Amino acid sequence: MIRLYADSKKARERQGMGFKLSRWDEKLLRYSYLFEDKMMNLQVNLPLEKALDLGWIILAECFDLEEIGIKKVLADKYWPRELNP
Repeated sequence: MIRLYADSKKARERQGMGFKLSRWDEKLLRYSYLFEDKMMNLQVNLPLEKALDLGWIILAECFDLEEIGIKKVLADKYWPRELNP
């Protein structure tokens, strides 16, 4: 999640400089706003397991499973099926 967030900061820079954004950049931007709002906001205080579950949900809302480079064994266990059947 942090790697994708770091990539999203680069997409924000491209956006701020007026560059045309790719579809991937747009996904990264959406992800960064959700990640900041739901995970990094100082008013958010989640137990670790709820934060991990929320992280999977945010990933599934923004990306296709194949795009994020998570091991299949982990994805099979934790990827939210109702968002991306």
